[in-house]
Amino acid sequence: MKKLLFLILPLYLQAQDVPIGSWKDYLSYKSASYISETPDRIYCVANGGLFFVQKSDKTINRLSKITGLSDVGIKQVAYSNELNITIITYENCNIDLINNNQVINLSDIKRKEFPGLKTINNITIQNNIAYLSSSLGLILIDLEKHEFKDVYTVESQNENAIINGCAFLGDSVIVATTKGLYFAVINSPNLTDFNNWTLYHDSYSSYDNIIVSNSTLFVDTSSQIISISINNNNLIQAFSDSIQINTSEHITHSKIENVKYAWIDNENTVWVADSINGLLKFVNYQYQEAYTPQSSTENRLFSLEFISDKLYVCHGGHVNFGTFWNKNGASVMDRYDDWRNYDYYELKNARDIVAVAKYGNKTYFASYYNGIVELEGDEVIERYSWWNTNNGLDTISYWQNDNRMAISDLKFDGNGNMWGLLSSVDNPLFVKTPENEWYKFPISSTQNFLFDDILIDDHNQKWGIIGRGNGMFVYNDNNTIANLDDDQYLLLDMSIEKGNLPSMNVYCFANDLDGEIWVGTDKGIAVFYDPGAVFSGYNFNAQQILITEGSYGQYLLSEEKVTCIAIDGANRKWIGTEKSGVFLLSEDGQEEVLHFTKNNSPLFSDNIIDIAINHENGEVFIGNEKGLISYRSNATKGVALQEEAYVFPNPVNESYHGSIAISGLTNNANVKITDVAGNLVFETTANGSTAIWNGKNKNKERAATGIYLVFGTDLNGTEKVVSKIVFVN
Repeated sequence: MKKLLFLILPLYLQAQDVPIGSWKDYLSYKSASYISETPDRIYCVANGGLFFVQKSDKTINRLSKITGLSDVGIKQVAYSNELNITIITYENCNIDLINNNQVINLSDIKRKEFPGLKTINNITIQNNIAYLSSSLGLILIDLEKHEFKDVYTVESQNENAIINGCAFLGDSVIVATTKGLYFAVINSPNLTDFNNWTLYHDSYSSYDNIIVSNSTLFVDTSSQIISISINNNNLIQAFSDSIQINTSEHITHSKIENVKYAWIDNENTVWVADSINGLLKFVNYQYQEAYTPQSSTENRLFSLEFISDKLYVCHGGHVNFGTFWNKNGASVMDRYDDWRNYDYYELKNARDIVAVAKYGNKTYFASYYNGIVELEGDEVIERYSWWNTNNGLDTISYWQNDNRMAISDLKFDGNGNMWGLLSSVDNPLFVKTPENEWYKFPISSTQNFLFDDILIDDHNQKWGIIGRGNGMFVYNDNNTIANLDDDQYLLLDMSIEKGNLPSMNVYCFANDLDGEIWVGTDKGIAVFYDPGAVFSGYNFNAQQILITEGSYGQYLLSEEKVTCIAIDGANRKWIGTEKSGVFLLSEDGQEEVLHFTKNNSPLFSDNIIDIAINHENGEVFIGNEKGLISYRSNATKGVALQEEAYVFPNPVNESYHGSIAISGLTNNANVKITDVAGNLVFETTANGSTAIWNGKNKNKERAATGIYLVFGTDLNGTEKVVSKIVFVN
């Protein structure tokens, strides 16, 4: 089966300058693993993503599903000089061919079920045929016809041998397998029959790769060799700490400590794929520079927060869910897409960074193993852990007696108090005041509980998620932090008297613009419409939203495990799920506005980990199991004063037919667009502080060339011109 798409090379603008409805990827490119060359590009595979260096101007460009590729998790790239075709293989055995800026997708292997392991290990191109060395055998693709041609298999002791590489010597094709070397005459009939292959050399170890240079066969059998490659009769061998070329020239450099692959290009420049530093360039055997797109440390993430014009990505995890014992720290991206990465060592040996909170110039990272890391500006100044006797927090001494301090979340209230949660202690809830005073609060029957997120509602009550199917809690300190005598708390469960949760497996919650608390469980969503009534004696129970269609009714997303909830500037709900991607729901949850999956959008996976929103420009950051991506939505938070709105694009040229965004308005402002004569062209209401115009007049025709005035209402209902739009047809 073939699918033809157009490959549009990426143009990376600031997020606020991309059209409504557009996508942008934020994949990591720090860990390079493979290199391939075309006449004008050097391709590099890194963290399962792909970028290339343009030889002419040394610019770096990224390729992904957003630019037209069909999948994620790239493994290798190869190029056919004769046909000017680039072939891309994926970890799931999907295949793309790029020909004249078109992507032809070959998904047959990906879709078919095969017993055992299914992988593509190497690509060799000979006579316009791509030979894919794989666990299934030697897969042939006709690059001229853009289709599968055959599959050759070899056997050893009635077991199909996994092919790691192949090479051509004379009229023979030789394959390196896990069972030895096999060869056959390439023009022999019926090479699909393993009986037509001959064992050339048996081995008790695996042959990892094979290449031919000057009629000499080179086989990778050494555990010390990381990779071998050849170009223009130059053999290049990569070791763990050096590069060897033609067995005589050596490259040693401090940066080549994590080499995964090396390539010598047509100009005798050496390129190294480094698992830490990305793509490295060596000229005359001397290190020159690194070519690596700005990115986070890795694709794996646990939580996202957008705070003060910056996106914070925490890469850790904990025993409730996620990958734990992680040393990759946290990554921070500013409004210019520049990244600042904090690793384990810079964060004072704190592993499993799972949450972040910020107040003023201070930033705090929560470690699910080593306490709290404090930063002032960009510099780490302190780590609060068991040796800080002034914090008074409980440690988990019974866990191998290692004094572990498992912080699961941090949040600031309006008074600058930092609240947090500890797991498996007598006093899981704690606070640090602006005066650096620490207080902790007991919640009975939770000593052995693991905690996840904390939320502070509009009544200054603290809500917490208790992991492993133990529901939630809500705590009211009555605004007297130092006095525990007037405190109240309640453990929430599925009973009518204590919350009426649809399930004890709670994974997320969010406080919306009306003060309602939306809760995500493995049986959908429930809403606390009156959180302030928890301790009043009146009904405060969570309610599920009933969606009716004719005579049929079902609770909202009741079949879904809801993993995250985010609220946009129009009070709409962005819902992440474990298996069904992302839902955008109306303010009351009754209407499905959008539904994104990996099949109908550039999403990398339907397993959504977390969502964060830049309320200034409406960019929605979506973290899934394969990396970070964003969607530019049409809702932003309203501003208190309306001075001048921002319009993008402006001017609107003849080639643009998308939505025109008008942002910087007062919340839910009425917006009118007129021509210079005062004739009304369009009228709408803003989503938060952003209004959308489709560029058409009341007759649903494209607006004529000219200048258009944008009128908006201020807080007093006064109408005034807030911007101008230029149309050029």
